[in-house]
Amino acid sequence: MRSSRVTPHLDVPLPHHCPVTGLPVFSHSSWTYTSPGGGYRLRVSFIGERIVWLQPQGYVLLRHAQKGMALVEDVLFTMLPEKSTFIAIDDFSAVTGATLDARRFIIRTLRRQQRLKAYIVYHPTTIFRLGFDLSRRLGLFHFDVRVAANYAEAVAIAHDRLRQMVPEVDAPEMTSEISPYDADTAAAVHRSGGAAPIARYTGELLEYVGNINLETYGLASNFREIPRNHPFRSVFDALSLLRDDMQAILHRHRKARENLEAQQKELIEKQVMLSETHTTRQILLAAREKERQRLAMRIKDRFYDLLAPLVNELDRISPSPRQRVLMRLLRDVTAQIGTRPPYDPHRLQTPFTARENLIAFLISSGLKPREIAELLQLSRRTIENHCQRMRGKAGLKGRHATLQGWLTRSETGGRAPAGRMP
Repeated sequence: MRSSRVTPHLDVPLPHHCPVTGLPVFSHSSWTYTSPGGGYRLRVSFIGERIVWLQPQGYVLLRHAQKGMALVEDVLFTMLPEKSTFIAIDDFSAVTGATLDARRFIIRTLRRQQRLKAYIVYHPTTIFRLGFDLSRRLGLFHFDVRVAANYAEAVAIAHDRLRQMVPEVDAPEMTSEISPYDADTAAAVHRSGGAAPIARYTGELLEYVGNINLETYGLASNFREIPRNHPFRSVFDALSLLRDDMQAILHRHRKARENLEAQQKELIEKQVMLSETHTTRQILLAAREKERQRLAMRIKDRFYDLLAPLVNELDRISPSPRQRVLMRLLRDVTAQIGTRPPYDPHRLQTPFTARENLIAFLISSGLKPREIAELLQLSRRTIENHCQRMRGKAGLKGRHATLQGWLTRSETGGRAPAGRMP
């Protein structure tokens, strides 16, 4: 089967001279046909004065073949003098397939080209190669049909054929009409020693081959029964074997493609389900966060309503310095309700003592060592020693890694502010 690779050679600029023969290469922007959907493209060029270089790309439908061959006729009318012979090179490396009607139209058009002396193709599909080989062996065309391996070999064959061509104007050649095969005359044909031309039987043979289409994932079911005394019976038998092999290959390919499409559909459904689940989860989380904020504000309002009279009363009775620190701490803790989670010593995962956990809580609340010393009725030196030991347990080094920043970062995930100890 043909690979799905499509060579984007039409997007590559043409060389000014042929790398094989050194002949100049002529082309024009109007010598390129692109189908409305972009599924088929054809670029026509001239190598020298008598070699037409065709570069089709994509899948060929009948309307594409009609437009493409009309473009070729226009280019030939522009570049070649009347009755001048020429050679055609066709690049099939980017052709993914063609319909039966398109192939028949191209064959009929080529047969009408009396000035065409050689038709050379390279990189054809298996079906195209089989058809070209049969037409060459059976003499279906009045011109030479050759299959080359690549561009270099095709140009070399064309250049050699040009040397053999007579420079004078060639006389037009008439093709004889091909009569249909008659099974009753087969024996007479064999007895006459081949008096009837072999070409009279090639029409149905090429039609038989043309019905084998790799792009339809199956074969035509209306093949005619071939008589045993048919002169090409052995060829038809070989084609039948080839047809059966291709049928099996196409069947496996179709099954693989169906499985791939089913898996792709399943993945899309799972992706949609995951997307819907994610959206639902985001909505629930947003509703939960909104409810948490609402409850936090209610708790804060209730807490403040209960403590406000007591704090105001303490302010009127001239509290001591220690009481003022406690009231400030109480106001700070009350203001932080709903804005960050409460202090949790287990979250730090550091072996602090009970006194160190208390100091850590007061530091995270914003108190300075002097205020902590007044509140706990300890000396400032004792509080600073506690802070130094806590820094060692937390692994803090240097003057800019503050204990307060580390405690705040541990609780909120924020960046520790720069500053000095604690």
